[in-house]
Amino acid sequence: MKRIILASFLCLNATFSAGAEALPAPERGFVSSQPAKTWEEGLICGNGTIGANALSRPLKERIIFTHERLFLPMGPPVMPPDQSARLFEIRRLIDRGLYKQACQLQFDLSGQDGFMYPDYFVPAFDLTIQTQAAGEVRDFARSVNFQTGEAVVHWADNRGVFERRMFVSRAAGVAVLLLTAPKSALECRLALEPRELSDEFNSDSDVNKRSDQVFKEHVSDIKSTAGDSCLTYLNRFTKAYPGSIHALEGYARVMASGGTAEPQDDGSLVVSGADRVLLFVDIRMLYDPDKSLLAEVKSTVEQLPADYGRLLDDHAKLHGELFNRMRLDLGGGADHQRTTEELLELSTYENPNRALIEKEFDAARYNIISCTGELPPTLQGVWGGTYVPGWASDFTHNGNVPSAIASNLMGNMPELMLAYTSYIESITPWMEINAKHLFGARGVVLPSRSTTHGFNNAFNPNFAGGMWVGGAGWAAHFFYDYYLHTGDRKFLAEHALPFMEKAAVFFEDYLYEGPDGRYIFSPTQSPENTPGNSNSQASYNATMDVAVAKELLTNLIAASRELKRNEDKIPVWQAMLDKMPEYMIDDNGIIKEWLTPRLENNDDHRHCSQLYPLFDGIPDEIAQSPELRAAFRKSIEYKLDKHWKNNQRGFMSFGLVQLGQAATSLGEGELAYHCLRHLVNRFWLNNLASMHNHRSLFNMDISGGMPAVIIKMLVASDVGKIQLLPALPAAWPSGRIEGVLCRGAIEIQSLAWEGKQITVTLSSARPQTVWIELPSAIADVSVSGDTKASTTDRADQRILALPSGQPVALTIQLK
Repeated sequence: MKRIILASFLCLNATFSAGAEALPAPERGFVSSQPAKTWEEGLICGNGTIGANALSRPLKERIIFTHERLFLPMGPPVMPPDQSARLFEIRRLIDRGLYKQACQLQFDLSGQDGFMYPDYFVPAFDLTIQTQAAGEVRDFARSVNFQTGEAVVHWADNRGVFERRMFVSRAAGVAVLLLTAPKSALECRLALEPRELSDEFNSDSDVNKRSDQVFKEHVSDIKSTAGDSCLTYLNRFTKAYPGSIHALEGYARVMASGGTAEPQDDGSLVVSGADRVLLFVDIRMLYDPDKSLLAEVKSTVEQLPADYGRLLDDHAKLHGELFNRMRLDLGGGADHQRTTEELLELSTYENPNRALIEKEFDAARYNIISCTGELPPTLQGVWGGTYVPGWASDFTHNGNVPSAIASNLMGNMPELMLAYTSYIESITPWMEINAKHLFGARGVVLPSRSTTHGFNNAFNPNFAGGMWVGGAGWAAHFFYDYYLHTGDRKFLAEHALPFMEKAAVFFEDYLYEGPDGRYIFSPTQSPENTPGNSNSQASYNATMDVAVAKELLTNLIAASRELKRNEDKIPVWQAMLDKMPEYMIDDNGIIKEWLTPRLENNDDHRHCSQLYPLFDGIPDEIAQSPELRAAFRKSIEYKLDKHWKNNQRGFMSFGLVQLGQAATSLGEGELAYHCLRHLVNRFWLNNLASMHNHRSLFNMDISGGMPAVIIKMLVASDVGKIQLLPALPAAWPSGRIEGVLCRGAIEIQSLAWEGKQITVTLSSARPQTVWIELPSAIADVSVSGDTKASTTDRADQRILALPSGQPVALTIQLK
């Protein structure tokens, strides 16, 4: 049995031995043999609104609570001044190649002192649980059950076994904790306290100091109290502004069985001689500082049954229904019983452990489900542990958020996408001001980052965030794709089409023709990258922005025709498409990131924005051009070799998601697997939370993005067409995936492959004919029931007529 000696901050100077065998791994979940050193390694659970993160320390526990709307007020939003009358000057500077001066001018006109982040996403408070051991703490293990959303911390001492169980209920809307012990052996001190970083092992002292400083400057009137069976917490925010949160309140109902609970003058509650303690924890944001919600919360919480098992069952039905829609089996087998520490040690880039891949696939979906509520995931989802989170833990729209939501639709969780679309709609008034004030245009411009408002404040002499114009069009992709996956015409008419129109009308005003009759996109920024022969991110004709506009107008025309609207506008949009710049290939045979001979690529960069056309499919323009397909393929190879080959820091994991998505769209299974091997081995901790960098910087980007890459390796779809195993790597000769949602509202209930035999069961929400495409020529097909598979002029395709709501099973033999 492995022996682990912990510092006093973990166990009050006690030693303990790991005992993962005492807590078997859940069927779908994990077991870990070590507690958290920092909050990033804690056990996470959530219901989308409330997040909880348990550091898993037997004797000195901290559980960090967060709320999806807890964005620290940093002062009123700053509206960008109207600088549209001087747009011509910025464009002239760019035309002359004075890119740095163009960026400087836009920054000067903003009136800002520097780059401004939106309100930070921060934690609410800590629930502390302090106790003492009788003898050695032994048999430590902790686990998370992805199917139920329950986290468990387990240990023993001379008195017997102790456990803490926790989940955040989707049904009841509160966090639920159960502390159990041998009879009358539960002795602990409970309190709700401000977030504390000082006792975290190996935590960055500079970060701690800055976090403390921000906390002191922005949080005031802290009050923690204890009653006979409750704990309360209150703080106010010193820089609140109209419309922001002004205060927060926390309430915990504490029910001790077989013992006593005595309130203390310091605001803590001391439990003595108990067999078990049940806690309900709730958090409320106060927008009116004079209107406490504690009485309302107390009333609601006290109506809940004091029955942990019943509450868990109610939650698991809702959470599990979402989670269990999908399953991946690559043959991980007995390795599923290993601890995460063992799996991370076993897995290598050359030989990724299959059980680890399966667990990370499940963990990623669990993480996204748990952190999506009324809002989409921030950079940290719905969890946090510091008042100075990386990049404010905001919604970063130029890559991070799209990665975090990338698998919502194909991963059969379409309702989660509505958190994203509703949030984007909520900030539309600010986006309209961005378009008007920065570009003198109608429509909307989505900033690269936002939280409580949508103003673009991403100005800096060395950061051309004010010039990025592709954001709203990228967002429109997800609006339209929701319709394609669900067939929800009401959503298409009332949400997708109106937003797409707003995004398109911006380009109508922003674009202008060059001497060759092609549109010029100026100014632009290819997210966070600087051309190889320039000294500034300020640029023109960024490939991403051109690709976004092409996709937007193409989808807008299709949606308008579907709804029989915009007959007068369709010719206008078609004419705009005809004037778009064409994709270009540089002297190295790779796709140019700026569609002009004047700006050179800089491919040693974390973003892969020029690959945008392939992030979620392949447009005909590329599919039908061998030269473009080859250039995009070489771009992926070049990026992997130049940027990722010796990238020890592993900065920005979602860049690998972008490369993997593009590779799957090209049908390049080995390239996609190359990306996946990095993702599997470099960006997960023992709590199976995903990271931004190499095993550091808590971040949810690849929790959405990595499943998307895996799913796209196995299934790709357009309305009327499904590709099975389009990018299957040689390393996976057999396997099974269940629950993929395809465009056209078709669910692949199961897809299994072994050698040259493939079995698949599909169910369609409506009667329709679909083309099924295989990776090679078909020798034989058998179909269940009366459905027939018709041949085409291609040996790798069949045409299938799907009934509504009736599963159709196919057994396919490849040549």
